[in-house]
Amino acid sequence: MTKREIYAAKGIEFKNGKIYHEEFGFIPELLIDGNAKIGKGVYHFSTLPTNQIFHVVINNKSYDIKGTCPCFCAGCYATKGNYRFSSTIKSLAIRTWLVLNDIEFVKNAITAQIEADNVQFLRIHASGDFVNDQYIEMWQEVAKECNNTIFWTYTKNKKAETAFDSIDNANIVKSVIKGKGFNFGHCDYILSVYEYLKEQGKKVYICKCGIDKNQHCTNCKSCSTNEYVLFIEHSTEYKAEADPLFPVLKAIIEAQEEQ
Repeated sequence: MTKREIYAAKGIEFKNGKIYHEEFGFIPELLIDGNAKIGKGVYHFSTLPTNQIFHVVINNKSYDIKGTCPCFCAGCYATKGNYRFSSTIKSLAIRTWLVLNDIEFVKNAITAQIEADNVQFLRIHASGDFVNDQYIEMWQEVAKECNNTIFWTYTKNKKAETAFDSIDNANIVKSVIKGKGFNFGHCDYILSVYEYLKEQGKKVYICKCGIDKNQHCTNCKSCSTNEYVLFIEHSTEYKAEADPLFPVLKAIIEAQEEQ
């Protein structure tokens, strides 16, 4: 089957690399192949971040759409860099509107693209979170239907934390560590969380992107299998390499690569 035929089987019109929805006309496909952090070959689906209202104009029509996260986290990377561009916000706003207003279209569009593009790895949410029960159920159905695709995500939504427990090809990394806080931060915090979890007998992985700027999800699939993954904050405001504790974490990361 051609790509157009695969989409047509799901009731969606596909033309010149775009799909049609009656609210917005022709829009880009919902899954994006990589970005500067994730790398090529790993697709992702994202929605608006934070819990703020975004004011956007699409096809000369104004929309007020709330972000899908339960909070506005200090240091949120999805409010910086390319995420500040109006084109990025517009793209995320369209996906968020569809999630809230036409979840069946979202499911059909995603499953069609997975089949058509032979998507093997899919990260749910480079930005955003599980906004409601219906959306959680949609991803459960997608993961079960597309059982040759590996899915992973992160969430602060309590109901979503166990959503993929019985689905072999999907994994949720805990964004909130009980008794500590979020799974990202400066070197001292990451070291304390790492030691805290190890004392409990938990398997913990510290993302290598904290020490290697060339590291991408493409060459590391740890988030697809581990419940606890920690991230060293990397931003223009905080230079992890200059932190006195950085060598300690680097040694831990290099050792875990050998396991």
